[in-house]
Amino acid sequence: MLPNCTRKMGTGDYICIAMSGGAPWGFRLQGGKEQKQPLQIAKVRNKSKAAKAGLCEGDEVVSINGKPCGDLTYAEVIVLMESLTDVLQMLIKRKEAVDVHYHFLGNLHSFLEPHLPLLLLYFSLPLTTSASQTQQLTSLARD
Repeated sequence: MLPNCTRKMGTGDYICIAMSGGAPWGFRLQGGKEQKQPLQIAKVRNKSKAAKAGLCEGDEVVSINGKPCGDLTYAEVIVLMESLTDVLQMLIKRKEAVDVHYHFLGNLHSFLEPHLPLLLLYFSLPLTTSASQTQQLTSLARD
């Protein structure tokens, strides 16, 4: 199984979910551009790859294998999902559970919103990203 990663972001968590082995992945989607709704996980099957990877109902799908989903229709997402052969990496936005460690950060969302393209880039990097590549990305984020 591929490693997963979690980044705390204040108004919610951005989570990188990775699965391998091909379909079926074990989840159902809802929403999309034509419905004017974010693409979300509608259902996760028990004991599926998705459940084992930590995917949850209600998670918002930000990108699939590095492709942003915000401007995709449901049909386009299905075509994208059907084109996957072995590996599925998803950047997920999960609504934040109350966490006292992050209350002092205030409205971090307003700070992070302009940096969403950089976050998408960061989470779409291959899992084998070198330390120097990660360091370069971190220095970009500081600028």
